[in-house]
Amino acid sequence: MTYLLHLDSSANVASSASRLLTAEVAARWAAAAPGREIRHRDLHADPLPHLPTNALHFTAEQRPPDAVAPDAGVVALQTALLDELSGAAGVLIGAPMYNFSMPSTLKAWLDYVHVIGATSPAAQGVAPLRSKPVLVVSSRATPTGADPRTDFVLGPFFTILGEFMAMDVDGVVVHTEPPAEPGDYHRPADEVRGELAALVDAW
Repeated sequence: MTYLLHLDSSANVASSASRLLTAEVAARWAAAAPGREIRHRDLHADPLPHLPTNALHFTAEQRPPDAVAPDAGVVALQTALLDELSGAAGVLIGAPMYNFSMPSTLKAWLDYVHVIGATSPAAQGVAPLRSKPVLVVSSRATPTGADPRTDFVLGPFFTILGEFMAMDVDGVVVHTEPPAEPGDYHRPADEVRGELAALVDAW
């Protein structure tokens, strides 16, 4: 089965720009070829527990000696998340900006899948997810995000998934309100739709 892993994290379930745009992109990807499916994980509706121990940042062989050992249930959860990510043809992420950061529910997912010795560090040859495409759509009202790689929300994806895990990351900012001042960096939904379509078509 060929599937796209689609992650939503917006707490706005009624009119979220990130939910709307990622749903459109996911539908476009699925319709482009037969046999494609969407595996949707709503991290707001069904949040992951935050890491109960720093041991989960490492494989069992590389855990710090003083780390509290995780219980079997959370190990099974992490294994399932890693298997889901590994099996995906690509990853589509809706990441609204909350208080100049990503939602904590989405950060929890990142914490589970960035595992030293399993998915990282690419610089040391640990890169089983190398070149897997990732598209992150980050919505916000304020005029931020002119440089996606240094953006408050998108920056960590370029660093964690891109640099450390060697995935092929693209990030797009969309603004939901008019610019506050003339000349502010501002990209409404209609402007980014074409870019999102081109990026996912290239997969």
